[in-house]
Amino acid sequence: MPKGVRACLSDAFLAAAPLGYPRGLRLLTAAEFQQVFKHCEYKASDRLMTVLAVTNGLDHPRLGTAVSIKAAGNAVKRNRIKRLIRESFRQHQLSLVGLDLVVTVRYGLSTRSNPQILNILDTHWRTIAAHAQTATHTD
Repeated sequence: MPKGVRACLSDAFLAAAPLGYPRGLRLLTAAEFQQVFKHCEYKASDRLMTVLAVTNGLDHPRLGTAVSIKAAGNAVKRNRIKRLIRESFRQHQLSLVGLDLVVTVRYGLSTRSNPQILNILDTHWRTIAAHAQTATHTD
């Protein structure tokens, strides 16, 4: 598609599209991030990454990322990590319904390969989903 030309997507195409990452699935404001940091209910962590979660009362999950220069390096490395986080979230969002999640990274993650990062995220999503599932069954 030529630069500057906008594609017009039909409603049928959007409805048939696989799970995406629209604006409604993002934590956008500092207050939304602070809500997760202050009232964290579920946590999955290792030496390279932490995923914090809190129930949001919605019928869909929302994601925020905190990838600092100190932890990940230059913009190219930070953006690669954020793309991987978003893609992994997109694939696991059906198991994370009703949660606000924030992913923070630590120094050393940017040296890992894409499959390694995706495996780490997969483990964390499963842990969070399992904790949330058991919490809803005990209530």
